[in-house]
Amino acid sequence: MNFTINDLKVLSVLVSGDKYGLEIVQEVSETGTTLLLGSLYNVLKKLENNGFVKSYWGDEVDERGGNRRKYYKITAKGQNAVEENQRAFGLMWGIQFS
Repeated sequence: MNFTINDLKVLSVLVSGDKYGLEIVQEVSETGTTLLLGSLYNVLKKLENNGFVKSYWGDEVDERGGNRRKYYKITAKGQNAVEENQRAFGLMWGIQFS
């Protein structure tokens, strides 16, 4: 699969753990990229359809009026894609991987 910059940034954010949409947008914005929620969900759908991420519903939360959040988790295939692109990530965003 050919990855866009947004695909790679979303995958790199998910390496640190499961996140819901707004968390992903906020962390991507810390890299200097503006990613709108609508665009994010298109990226997540593509990544999920290709097996790079999985989604699941979280528990109901009182402060959200009982609404549940949809979380996204990187898969082994997604992790492999990140590892294969580590050098490119480092060059683009100055990310150091251990």
